[in-house]
Amino acid sequence: MKLPPLNAVRAFEAVARHGSFRLAAEELFVTPGAVSQQVRALEDWLGTRLLDRRPSGVATTEAGAQFQSVASRSLRALAQAADRLQPGARVVRVSSLVSIAARWLLPRLDGFTRQHPRLQVQIDANNAVADFDRDAVDLAIRHADHAPRGLGSHELVVEALYPVATPAYARKHVRRGRILPGARLLHETGPSYDDYWAMWLARHAAGEPLDAAGGLYFSHEMLAHGAALAGQGIALANRFLIADELARRELVVALDAPLATGKRYYVVWPERSLREPVRLFRDWLVDEFGRSGVGTPAGRAT
Repeated sequence: MKLPPLNAVRAFEAVARHGSFRLAAEELFVTPGAVSQQVRALEDWLGTRLLDRRPSGVATTEAGAQFQSVASRSLRALAQAADRLQPGARVVRVSSLVSIAARWLLPRLDGFTRQHPRLQVQIDANNAVADFDRDAVDLAIRHADHAPRGLGSHELVVEALYPVATPAYARKHVRRGRILPGARLLHETGPSYDDYWAMWLARHAAGEPLDAAGGLYFSHEMLAHGAALAGQGIALANRFLIADELARRELVVALDAPLATGKRYYVVWPERSLREPVRLFRDWLVDEFGRSGVGTPAGRAT
């Protein structure tokens, strides 16, 4: 079996993935010049040009794109095989939305670690969509209007947003099943922003109309929830994310009139056999959502 120089393959794959010699060098802890030499050595060995070098960066040639596809799969398979043989095989890497990680997952995580004390869970709280081919992630919790294609998935919960406020604020600004004029609406304007207050008012408002565009705006739903907790207005919230505040009566559902957004929360994973620790965490996550009374019944993994 005649193999190309593996260090050169690794250098080329990093350059092709990043579109940059500098970023590839940072990943591999070498100089850009060393990476360039490795790539040229691989091109000489193969007898074909793999990269177009431009002032603005680099791009793969047609041959380079074909070789990158095979190289990426092969290097990933080697890394996964090594991972299974090393102590790191006991690590479960989970990418989660910040709100889910902070408000729902972390308070419950001790339950999993007590059941499986030898396993190590690493939580990456990030609203960016995890790329299983690029990122070192085993599972991801995603917010979407349909199950992601090309991945294994299980629906955790259907999203329903309720107007919530402190008891004092609700007493003052909610009467006879409607929000009174003068109430301050708290908006969340994250990357996947939809004007949920306008949608909620269109479906549920009665009597004198409210200004859907008025109120305070926040870049994250946790900030809007915090403003509601501080008595500054009424926020729309998933009840399972504020379960502790509701239990302590720090927040109340001002009106039992949910807005179904059409979106859902899913746990997703690559369509390949899962390592046992990853499978254990996935099943625990699904069961925990079910026990909390908000989750989709088990058995709907796709």
